[in-house]
Amino acid sequence: MIELDDKSLERTWLLLDGAVFDAPRFIYEHDDQPELEYLYRGTAHESAIQVSPCLVKPSPSSRVWSEQVKWQKHAVVLMSDESLPVLADHLRSLLSVKLPDGAYSYLRFYSPKQLGRLMEVFSELERDKFSGPITDWLTIQNSGEWLQFGSAGKTPPKKASDEGWFALADHHLQGLADKAREEFVTRLATYLSINDSPKLNALIQQASSFGFSTEKDVSQYAELAVVHGPRIKHPELQAILSKSDMPTSVRLSEVDKRLAYGVA
Repeated sequence: MIELDDKSLERTWLLLDGAVFDAPRFIYEHDDQPELEYLYRGTAHESAIQVSPCLVKPSPSSRVWSEQVKWQKHAVVLMSDESLPVLADHLRSLLSVKLPDGAYSYLRFYSPKQLGRLMEVFSELERDKFSGPITDWLTIQNSGEWLQFGSAGKTPPKKASDEGWFALADHHLQGLADKAREEFVTRLATYLSINDSPKLNALIQQASSFGFSTEKDVSQYAELAVVHGPRIKHPELQAILSKSDMPTSVRLSEVDKRLAYGVA
């Protein structure tokens, strides 16, 4: 649990992921006088305001903090001395970022998992630029541990109209991909009860060779390979797994069925 003193609470904000959590309903049920702003309001994304991330300043008597377990996996905690309009506009400027090829992409920095990855691939200078008037970011991890990332908080805030000003380089994208893979390998190890990195990497590589790329497909293939061992190498099953013109879910389901009924 985050424990903040009264002085820290005065400058603490919540940034809730509206795509996975009904932020307004939760906030108004647990706070009689909150300050709340939809980040999509007044932007090119306003048509999707129902799933907008929400910036919230809990009131002094807010009950939100006592319900932390309900929101912590769907929110980022940040600290800043700025007002709601200024802080919201700076965050709006980060809703999409420029990619190395010149295209623009949404940036889900309001997702605890994604924010942690971003902060870890940024240099200190990049973190300061990204953060603007924000001095601290706190995000919970799958382990239940809270990570805190600090910044100078002295970079002038951007305006909503500046959206797209922040650019990600190739090394940022590679770093994000690497961290996502590391996290997946850790979850897969727990799921399969395997503490053997070379074996896990071999299973992931095998899955990739058949065109399985989503975490769900890779996990299902790895589970079949571990449970049934050498049987998954049967030529008939290998042929099914290799059918690139067949949806991945169908291939895995068919192999699972044949292994279960002893066809192979």
